[in-house]
Amino acid sequence: MSAPLRAKKKNNMVIYALLGLLVISLTGFGVRSVGSGGSQAIASVGDQEVTVDEYVTVLRAQLRGISQQFGTNITLEQALSFGIDAQVMSTVLNTAALDGENARIGLSVGDERVKANLLATPAFQAMSGSFDKIAYESALAQANLTPSGYDASIRKDTARNLLQTAVVSGINADDAYGLALFNYLGETRNFSWAVVDANLLDAPVPEPNAAQIDEQYKAAPEAYTAPEIRNITYVLLTPDMLYDTIKVDDETLLGLYKDQDTRFNKPDRRIVDRLVFATEAEAQDALDQITSGSKIFGDIVATRGLTLADVDMGQVEEADLSDAAGKAVFLLSEPGVVGPVDSELGPALFRVNAVLAAQFTSFEDAKAVLKREYVADQARRVVQDDVTNIDDLLAGGVSLEDIAAETAMNVASLKYVAGDTGEPGDIIAYDTFRTTAEAAQTGDFPEVLMLSDGGIFALRLDSITPPALIPLDEVTDKVITDWKAAQTRRQVLALADSYKARLGAGETFTDLGLVAKAEVDLRRDQQAENAPADLVTTVFEADPDAVQVIEDSAQVVLSQLTKITPFDPKAEASKTILANVAAQFSTQLGNDVIEAFTTALRDEAGITVNQPLIDAVHRQIP
Repeated sequence: MSAPLRAKKKNNMVIYALLGLLVISLTGFGVRSVGSGGSQAIASVGDQEVTVDEYVTVLRAQLRGISQQFGTNITLEQALSFGIDAQVMSTVLNTAALDGENARIGLSVGDERVKANLLATPAFQAMSGSFDKIAYESALAQANLTPSGYDASIRKDTARNLLQTAVVSGINADDAYGLALFNYLGETRNFSWAVVDANLLDAPVPEPNAAQIDEQYKAAPEAYTAPEIRNITYVLLTPDMLYDTIKVDDETLLGLYKDQDTRFNKPDRRIVDRLVFATEAEAQDALDQITSGSKIFGDIVATRGLTLADVDMGQVEEADLSDAAGKAVFLLSEPGVVGPVDSELGPALFRVNAVLAAQFTSFEDAKAVLKREYVADQARRVVQDDVTNIDDLLAGGVSLEDIAAETAMNVASLKYVAGDTGEPGDIIAYDTFRTTAEAAQTGDFPEVLMLSDGGIFALRLDSITPPALIPLDEVTDKVITDWKAAQTRRQVLALADSYKARLGAGETFTDLGLVAKAEVDLRRDQQAENAPADLVTTVFEADPDAVQVIEDSAQVVLSQLTKITPFDPKAEASKTILANVAAQFSTQLGNDVIEAFTTALRDEAGITVNQPLIDAVHRQIP
């Protein structure tokens, strides 16, 4: 096949893909989606019907959007749990309501407007930018659309846009909203603050006497109470526990190695960008500009109205490219630009961004990895095979201790405290075990449950040790530490209050021997580094020159407000900000008005929904 024909074929494929997206954006009507019921009414607004095809088109578009958002294919069943059906129904009913209103008031668009929209559609344009009638007709045929049906969808879509534009055309927010917002968010504060800590006290807090220790112990019994302990016996079997019992020969591993040849052995690869041109002369001119240094590859891409993401081919092997392109690209041993060469889409320049050398991993080098993977997989299978047997034993009343004696499971006991997450490798580190341990009741029937690594376990709650106050002689050191910390905090706060009075009387931080940090032009939504979280909020609530003591669990600080700077709406930068906020607010108001308008149209016309047909449609979509 000649290069022009290859380019033409590839171009048509791109057009078909773009047309599919365009049909979705226009909620393209008439696409056969579910059996032969595409023209059946799934709902109606007044006398405007919503067909199965219209509903399915929007449903599938929404489903693709959710899948892209999550980065994985989302099934319809999963999407329905998110309420996708309600969103889709709202969309198609709103469309029908607007179509009904256009029919009532006689709003439509002429053939010239339809033609202009059609000619401006990128999917139907040749590389030269002119309308490609053959591509247009072929693309419609591929999408099961007729020219008249597609023109009608354009006409309806354009009319709906006109109606919505008319509804919101008089909505223009002034600067009042933005001014109110930025009078609050845009004003700034200058203030200084310093930490007041135990190092500033005249002397450290002395050791408490017996009476003070006893007072602290009785004042905060919750701090010296042992938590509830759940005494648990469990049996456990994990793949790791079976690792040494599973044998594998070299012949099996060699077979695995051969099956995964592309994993262990990779040919030369290149990371490339491809920029296609209409003619070889245009491609050569672009290369000349790059070679002369007048432009770089990215400049050429930009002049074509593209981004680097549009031309990125990622990692390729020589076989992935045409013969000419493969030879040219893989002759480069370092990054650079080659061309023009004949690609599948026509004359092109290729930029090599990275050269990836061939990789070869011998069987001997890969054997250890393959063995670990094989043994781990076999161990998981063994564990899974044991589930039914162990379940049967438990159902027969066999104790966990006897289960361990009759199977490969290990039995052990532990004292579990709610909130304990253990160390990596501990059974407590598994979420499933902790959840089960916290929900268990004495006398419950043990059941086999799965762990995230493929292991299984079953547990029995033997007893519960209720919370109990720990005797003073067992926690004396902690009581003393807590008493000293509380006394130190009281003295630090008292010292901060005395400093506050002196600052208010005219002294400075330096006079007090404090090293202060100055914050300049801080807004409400900012934070002072290493300061209490409430510092900025407290400062913004203060009067000019106010001195405040702010504390959190970690520290006590002293602050003094020195300057309040209100938002200046007359500044050039402020004018731009206010204009942008007004525009955004106008858009928001417009969307709210459109929503209210379509809701009113729907309520006035009346809605009917064929739920059995909707359910039938859902059952046919995977």
